[in-house]
Amino acid sequence: MSAIWGIGIVLLALVGLGIAALFFHVVVWLLMTILGLLVYFVPSMIAAARHHEHFFWVLVLNIVLGWSGIAWVVLVIWAILGERRGPPLNRLRADAFNPPVR
Repeated sequence: MSAIWGIGIVLLALVGLGIAALFFHVVVWLLMTILGLLVYFVPSMIAAARHHEHFFWVLVLNIVLGWSGIAWVVLVIWAILGERRGPPLNRLRADAFNPPVR
């Protein structure tokens, strides 16, 4: 009878280890996917943070061509070196309180 208990305990332990391994793999895959997406969209994040004049095109090209290493590097350079605009609220505030002189 104790052999049956021993086998049952071992089987339960193996099932528990299998569930833990499955959970670990799911968590690792989710984290790697999130990290991969963050790295993939670095050019778009840089362009958004710098209020890039052509942010929309950086984003579109990043989605379409970002998988290509050369295009990704070119997009990072374009996002860093591109023309900056002021944040929309600062532009609005400047236009509201400083109308253009004619």
